[in-house]
Amino acid sequence: MISKYLRSLTIGDLILVLLCLIVAAAFFKAQYSKPQKVYVYKDDHLQGSYELNKDRIIEIDEHVTIEIAYGKARIAKSDCPDKRCVKQGFSNKMPIICMPNRIMLQFKNAEDEHILILY
Repeated sequence: MISKYLRSLTIGDLILVLLCLIVAAAFFKAQYSKPQKVYVYKDDHLQGSYELNKDRIIEIDEHVTIEIAYGKARIAKSDCPDKRCVKQGFSNKMPIICMPNRIMLQFKNAEDEHILILY
């Protein structure tokens, strides 16, 4: 019975199935690949890079403190007026930016090459 259905498949059907498998594999890789490091920039200069697999608290300066825990990072303390960067919470994908203090946390895998620049 299954061979009856296999014989009725066309080349277009096989290409469509193969394309769906490729898209599903790419989505799975993008969804479940975790960044390995957080890069901390202040005034567009790299202040340091830290592994996300080790929990720690990093004091960037007297204005900003960063916390790394559970494979994610956040700005734990900031003296900026609206504290949007603190309210953003933990992340390991989207950059966290504190505009008044000109601090940026960027998450990258080893193969990532692009850098987000604040102006």
